[in-house]
Amino acid sequence: MLWQRLLTAAIGIPLLLVLVYLGGWYLGAAILLLATLGLAEYFGLAAACGLRPIVWVGYAAGAAVVVATALEGAILPSQGFLAEAALNDELAIILASAAIALLVQQVVTSAGPVTIANAGATLLGIAYLPVLFSCLLRLRSISLETTWLSHVGMSVPSGACWLFLVIAACWAGDTAAYAIGRAFGRHKLCPDISPGKTVEGAAAALVASVVTAAALGTWFGLSLTYGVILGVMLGVAGQLGDLSKSIMKRQAGVKDSGAILPGHGGILDRFDSLLFSGPIAYYYLRSIVS
Repeated sequence: MLWQRLLTAAIGIPLLLVLVYLGGWYLGAAILLLATLGLAEYFGLAAACGLRPIVWVGYAAGAAVVVATALEGAILPSQGFLAEAALNDELAIILASAAIALLVQQVVTSAGPVTIANAGATLLGIAYLPVLFSCLLRLRSISLETTWLSHVGMSVPSGACWLFLVIAACWAGDTAAYAIGRAFGRHKLCPDISPGKTVEGAAAALVASVVTAAALGTWFGLSLTYGVILGVMLGVAGQLGDLSKSIMKRQAGVKDSGAILPGHGGILDRFDSLLFSGPIAYYYLRSIVS
């Protein structure tokens, strides 16, 4: 219902803005919660598809990924690629340990041994939720600089600006796709995956993402060209994230991934585009922002 969507947005958006501004362990705790809830939804979809993920491995490895990223976040800006390489090594060790735990359980469990499909589903969940969500923490820690926002009369950490830009561009695209698709959509985009999505809605989403990224990027000190390029990447990545989640829901035979966000569905329903956009934005901005 529309009033539920508006109420959730009225509560969630200000809270999100505060967390983005504060960063650190405040944002880290929120990302950990989102990743955990998202994993629960993902495991539910996998179970509905006939799979049996090893959930304890998923939750343990997922928490380790987010905590490791939050710990390294304080030194990523100051030590640059050295700290980033160290974090990548830690993440590789966590994923390798998760894989070993899955294989060991297959050996020692007498009832219901882990199959290759179940082990793969578990590892996919770790990579899909905690790893991709943790890229938002990396994005928030991208720079030690602050940006003076003359329109609001305050200095804001540059990382907070970039993270806000990505969130705004993704959600502007989602909103445009929904509104334009419902009002003017005539041509189905991927009827076998998501019958409700249209070419007109997809085009509107791309335009909205580009305009939002270009406008906010210029305000935050990014050139117009770089802002437009970022907007195109976010617009494409966000829609791929949405379609990927739609495939999982369709195979599971459910309308929404969850019901924790009234009017929006679950964590995956609300953050699917952001999950794919976060890592792309991080590595792109990392290469052009000093």
